[in-house]
Amino acid sequence: MIEGIFTNDNYMLARKTLDYNNMRHEALAANLASVEVPGYKRMDVSASDFQAQLGKALQSGNKNAMDSVTPQISMDLTAVSSRRDGNNVEMDKELMEINSNALEYEYVTRYINHDYQMIRSAISGQ
Repeated sequence: MIEGIFTNDNYMLARKTLDYNNMRHEALAANLASVEVPGYKRMDVSASDFQAQLGKALQSGNKNAMDSVTPQISMDLTAVSSRRDGNNVEMDKELMEINSNALEYEYVTRYINHDYQMIRSAISGQ
């Protein structure tokens, strides 16, 4: 019973999404910390690459394939510099992205917490 919850596709996707959100937060925080560094290029985690990896892992049907899915921080090639020093980080945009990422993280955390509450209920008999 408990093993089934932790190997469920939705649970495994949620876990990997938390990994993505955590890695993305690191990238966004680094961007904010470097907002005044001349020549700094914005970093992020590509959502489309991550989703493609997840899709392949799910289609394979192999539960272990999900473990190999790892989000990667890379330079954001879509960000354009509007400053003379070449830095392409926009503080307002970064703050909005951090808030959006935090909301997604909280949502997924609540989803996973629900599974743990079900286990607690089953153990306590309530």
